[in-house]
Amino acid sequence: MQVSDLFPKDGHVQRLYCDNCNGYLDLAYTDFIKFVSEIYMEVIGLPILKCTSRTEEFLPDRSRFAIIELHRRAMENGSNTISTTRKKTIEIFDYCNVSFDYDSDDYYYLPGLERSFDKGFLTPVFFNSRVLYKYDSVPGYRLQFASTTYGSIVTEDDSMISLGINRNGHVVMWLGDIEKLPENEQHYLKSENIQSDHSIGSEFYDGQIECKFTDPTVEGQALAARTALIESANDRFGALISHLDSEVVEIALGLKAPLVDTEKERKAIADNLNRVFVEALSDSILKEVIQKLGVSVPNSTRNLKRLQLILTTLLNDDSAAAALMNPLFVLYDLRVAYSHLLSDEKKNEIIKSVTDRLELPENADIFSIHNEICTRLKSSLIDMKSAVERGS
Repeated sequence: MQVSDLFPKDGHVQRLYCDNCNGYLDLAYTDFIKFVSEIYMEVIGLPILKCTSRTEEFLPDRSRFAIIELHRRAMENGSNTISTTRKKTIEIFDYCNVSFDYDSDDYYYLPGLERSFDKGFLTPVFFNSRVLYKYDSVPGYRLQFASTTYGSIVTEDDSMISLGINRNGHVVMWLGDIEKLPENEQHYLKSENIQSDHSIGSEFYDGQIECKFTDPTVEGQALAARTALIESANDRFGALISHLDSEVVEIALGLKAPLVDTEKERKAIADNLNRVFVEALSDSILKEVIQKLGVSVPNSTRNLKRLQLILTTLLNDDSAAAALMNPLFVLYDLRVAYSHLLSDEKKNEIIKSVTDRLELPENADIFSIHNEICTRLKSSLIDMKSAVERGS
């Protein structure tokens, strides 16, 4: 390697994306042992960026310039060998009275985070995913999804903080944002704080740092529409008609399109979507809303029928309400087909009913079924939100 190879070509600045596949890069450490312009260089523990989907490695700008500087010093000293062990940075930034566990290397070596102002603000702080359970289940708190990897939490005093979900399923927030939260909230977050895994690639990073907003996935759009409906219902009725328990939060954060068309994958898709969009609807809260609307609640009804009754009352139109509810009933039936012990004849009958209502061929694959259900869920949930806001 020549020292000239270390200088950025044409002003190239290393970003968080692989130069070859455009996948995300994670921060890692390696032993840099090379001859650089005839000088033997050994740097132990050098920060690098590793592609999460390939084997490529890249040098962060700080690491690149550090090697250039070490080479310059060796030349000045007339030495043909340099060997050093990098001393890891352990810097505490001037944010938060609560002492969070984070790694200052992330701030300095993950691209796009270091700034000439507000030093340390964009230091990523990592949490177990269960940190989000409180914000979806405790009155006065809200968990809002913009997509499956990008969202925000809203506290009871209307403080808001953006968050991301990385590829390891960990929640990521900026240290400077956390300081904006009340101290009692910071203590709660601290209880779920974990060591950095040096991985921040997500729609959260794309939007917050790169100002790059990719088209959200179809399941992400459905999840965002679910959040919007719950928000509108809470504003109007003062009640959360749906919430995610700890297990379902994990499912919601991991919603993805199917990878293969197998019986196991079909069951997983049907179960996961059903848990988030159907089972999470609260029977008791829906009953309270119906009573607030001055309508009697048949004891035999459950969540889907109760939601339909609310929509019928708001729209004063049973057929319109039934049309809005159709994707949820289709999803419920899809789960029945793959999760219940049924004869082949009965199972095929239910699947045909599902594909008929989705206007798909009877032999439609799970990719088409999943996409169509999520698309229709999104559309219906958006229209339900409008019904809640405009209904009588």
